[in-house]
This record gives sequence, structure tokens and C-alpha cells, in this order.
Amino acid sequence: MSTRLIVKKGILFGFFIFSAFLFFSLKSAKAQTASSPQFLITWKASNSYIPSFYQGKALPTPGSKITASLELISNGRILDISSQNIYWYEDEVLVGGGMGVQQVTFPPFGAPPSSLILEVDLPQYNGVDLSHSINIPFVEPMAVIAAPYPDQEFSSNPLAVEGIPFFFNTTSSDNLLFNWTVNGQTGSSAENPQVADITLPQGTQSGTNIDVSLSIKGLTGSTVATADQNLTFQNQL
Repeated sequence: MSTRLIVKKGILFGFFIFSAFLFFSLKSAKAQTASSPQFLITWKASNSYIPSFYQGKALPTPGSKITASLELISNGRILDISSQNIYWYEDEVLVGGGMGVQQVTFPPFGAPPSSLILEVDLPQYNGVDLSHSINIPFVEPMAVIAAPYPDQEFSSNPLAVEGIPFFFNTTSSDNLLFNWTVNGQTGSSAENPQVADITLPQGTQSGTNIDVSLSIKGLTGSTVATADQNLTFQNQL
């Protein structure tokens, strides 16, 4: 038998072994995937303010609560777990559970900024203990100064900048206090406290820096967020 024929038979035999191994591996993986349902955990934070234009998620903040829900999915189908014991843990502390408890509401522990671990356990689901956990960010309230000027340079006089709160423990910005200072002087809009109207003196030279500071706090005064923006006046842009 020639060396070429031996090599050829060896290659064919190796290919056959590899194909058989791949077939049984895929079959085993498919069976394992089909028998292991997928967890779908959704959550939302209540009393965490976000502006109407914001497309992101309202993140939990001190004083807010988190509501989490669970669905179990297998082969694209939602499973009935109403008779299954379900237990919820926040950072390994039990926050709710019992038969068919697919939703739980709880306050976040600890102090931000950090993240909490939410774990849900299904003991003895079809004879197997199932569990899944997710991280939920936990943040401090934030203040943002919206000054829509390229490179923080402006030529308009007067000009207006807006304060935007995020993640305060409220449902409306009307429940927040906005305090503005411009170059150390207190100032705001008489009509809208979220806006600072800034009028520069006549003859202000190009290159003059304008420091705008904002402090936002709840009506109780317990939660405060600050922001600062440095703008430059250019006579001609």
C-alpha cells in the first residue's frame, strides 16, 4: 500500500471521528439547552426622576424602591411557574418569596454609588435547583447644566442655561429647589427656576470666562447634587 493511500485513509478516518464527535457534542448541547430554561428578569425603580427626553432607565437612588419580575422561558415559550417556590435575595439577604412569587418590591440596601446583586432561586424545579443573578446599579442624584454652545463658547447676550436633574427621589422636578450662581453671584430665571438667565455688562471683552454653578436639592434638603460649567464669551463667532 502506498504512503499516499495510507495518509488519505488516515485523513478520512480522522474526519469521520471528528464528525461523529461534533454530531454527538451538538446533540448533547442541544439537549442540555432545551432542558435548562432561561431566566428573564426585568426591573424598574420607582420615585427616581428622569426628564421626559431621557431614553435610558430610571436608576434606583436613596429613597426609591425596586420592583423586579421573573419569567422562565424554554424553547421560546413562557413556562407556568405559579406553583413553584421562588425566593428573591438582595446581596444574599432574603427580600421576598414563596409559591408563585414572580414579582417583588424592595428598597436598595447600602449607599451609592455601587451596584447591588439581585438573585432569584427556584429550588427543586423539575428536581434541579435553579438560580440566576443580575447586577443593578445604585446611584446618587445628578445635576446637569445644559449649555448648548460648541466648545463652551458663546456670543449671545443675554444667554440662558438650563439645569436638568436625574435620579432624584421624586416624580416631578417641581418638587426640587434650583440654586444658581454666576461668577459667584446668585441668579436665576424669574419664570422658571430651572433656567439661569445671564446678562453680561456692556463692553464685556472677548475671552471673558463665565463660571456657572448649580445646586439641586429636594424640598427636605437631604439630597443635594451639584454641577459646574465654564463658558467663554467671544464677541464674534
